[in-house]
Parts: sequence; structure tokens; C-alpha cells
Amino acid sequence: MSKTQRAEATGQPTAKGAGLAVMWRGKRFTLPRAEDFPLEALEAEEEGKHLTALKLILGVDQYATWRSLASKAGDADEFSETVMRELGRGNP
Repeated sequence: MSKTQRAEATGQPTAKGAGLAVMWRGKRFTLPRAEDFPLEALEAEEEGKHLTALKLILGVDQYATWRSLASKAGDADEFSETVMRELGRGNP
């Protein structure tokens, strides 16, 4: 159960400003709440620029860390699946 689902089930609101932390390949990545994503990231996603959107969401430092661990398109898919699983969306 994700933190959001747990908060909804118990009737407790999620902490204001709390983002999502995910572990991927031994590194911790912190993402803002979806409503706090930069608009530029949403625009990049709409234009099909998925890695640009990810860079804007993660920020320069975290993206550099992620990029040091990811070298193939499948790595981006795997990271996305990890994030979506934590959000409680999609099919794990």
C-alpha cells in the first residue's frame, strides 16, 4: 500500500509538501508531489520529451545520479515502473 493509499484509508491527510521517495538500484530519489511538478515538465511530457520531463522533476543533481545508473531505454522504463508502483498506479 502506498503512503497516499494508507493516508486515504486511515483518513489522515498526507503531509503538506511531502514528496515521494523511491529506492532504485541502491539510490534514493525524492520526487515532488504530482501537483508540485514544474509546468515545464508537463509541457515536455506532452511534447514526448520524457527524459527532459524527468530531468525537470528530479532536478539536475538527482538526474545526474539517475543517469549514472541508467544507460538504456529499458532503464528509464524500469525507473518509471518503480515510481508508478510507489504511487499506487498502473500494474506492478
